[in-house]
Amino acid sequence: MEIPNVGRHGPERYVALAEGASRTNTHGLQRWLAPVSLLLSALFFQNAGLYSATCEYIRWTDEAVATAAGHEGAFAAIESEALEDPVHRLLKASKLASSLEGLSWSPEIWVDLMADCVIIVLLWWLVRRNDLQTWTHLALSASVLAILKGFLAWSTVLPNAAGWQGCKQSLGADGLMYFRRQNTQTLGLFDSLMDISLLTVQSLWLLGRAAPQQLCSDTMFCCSTSSLTIVCLCAYETVARSVDEFRHERRSAVMGLFGLILCAIVLADVTLAIGSKLHYSLDVLAALPLSFLIYGNPALALMAQDWAEPDAGEVKKDPRTAPKIPPDLGVVSVAPCCLPFADLAGSYYLQDRDWDFSQISWTAERQRQHYRRKSEMSAMLEATRRRCEDLAILIQNARQAAECALDERQKDLDLRASEARDMQERELARAQAALEADHEAIAALKLKLASTAGGLSH
Repeated sequence: MEIPNVGRHGPERYVALAEGASRTNTHGLQRWLAPVSLLLSALFFQNAGLYSATCEYIRWTDEAVATAAGHEGAFAAIESEALEDPVHRLLKASKLASSLEGLSWSPEIWVDLMADCVIIVLLWWLVRRNDLQTWTHLALSASVLAILKGFLAWSTVLPNAAGWQGCKQSLGADGLMYFRRQNTQTLGLFDSLMDISLLTVQSLWLLGRAAPQQLCSDTMFCCSTSSLTIVCLCAYETVARSVDEFRHERRSAVMGLFGLILCAIVLADVTLAIGSKLHYSLDVLAALPLSFLIYGNPALALMAQDWAEPDAGEVKKDPRTAPKIPPDLGVVSVAPCCLPFADLAGSYYLQDRDWDFSQISWTAERQRQHYRRKSEMSAMLEATRRRCEDLAILIQNARQAAECALDERQKDLDLRASEARDMQERELARAQAALEADHEAIAALKLKLASTAGGLSH
């Protein structure tokens, strides 16, 4: 059952707050490395499929060239053999393609640089926030895409989008000789596994794609576009959770700007993938909805949540301590650009509830009960509102009374302080007058003593 998002956290968070059980999850290093190991295994399977497809493509192309020996027309047809792509022709004939020619830095470098920046910042943010669930969800989604691509590459070999001539130019003489040795079984299995392993390590940084100078095959969807789309979806979801506490206007502005940047990166990658003839338009365009479907799969969300928090799905057996609302089992997000379902954009919390819809039927009696409950709730809300207004008035009156009492107390204290100060000044004046009288008496006594001493001397 999917519960729409009503805040930053699901019902489990609110139950935890109500019970005062705020906790901080710390995960071991093995839980962070396990999704990466799964992704590496999936990439190895993907590159093994592409490796096999390249060998097969070169084998049957060599056989076709050998069969067409002596026939110039057949040989020329094989050299330019590729499926028709009208979208590629439109892009190559556009003004945009001509304006990008002659640049010091090719557009592919800029797109790869922006994609790498998104990946680095996303991974740094997930590790910094200790977000193992999103980390696992991203790795699971990329692993499913890699396994699917490897299987399609192995099961169905398509003509290269650039044709046989483009395949020879990208692989070079050494690359063609390498795969021909593989087809003639003169290359050892260990060497093949080592090369596939090196391709896997390289693909981990290149968004699951292999360099065109090393492989020459095609499948039903573009792995670079699908991987970049999943990374952008994950980044958008992570930023949405981070700015959920912002005001609505500010949050909408931040998410709108960030979403436009991510959409621009994905659209640039799609345009360059089609315009550079690395993939067919069908492969690139099919990667977009496939990425949305895989990343938004509830099964992957449940697996990621179960791996990040194994105890999240356990329901307490003690009815006195069991939460009234079941805990979240996973979170599924729908991006606003997921047309035509943009109205359903948001986060949906997955919960395990047993609903019996067979006994629910909307009758006239239920409608009367609904209206009665609605009126009762409206009356309760109105009474609560009035109570809040009365409390606000009482608080305001109490505040004013307290301020008046404070002012009177301050005035009384000021008056007492003034009286005490006046009394001290009067006592000080009397003491000063007495001291002066004593000084005068002492001076007169000194004069008398002096006169008496003078008379005795005579």
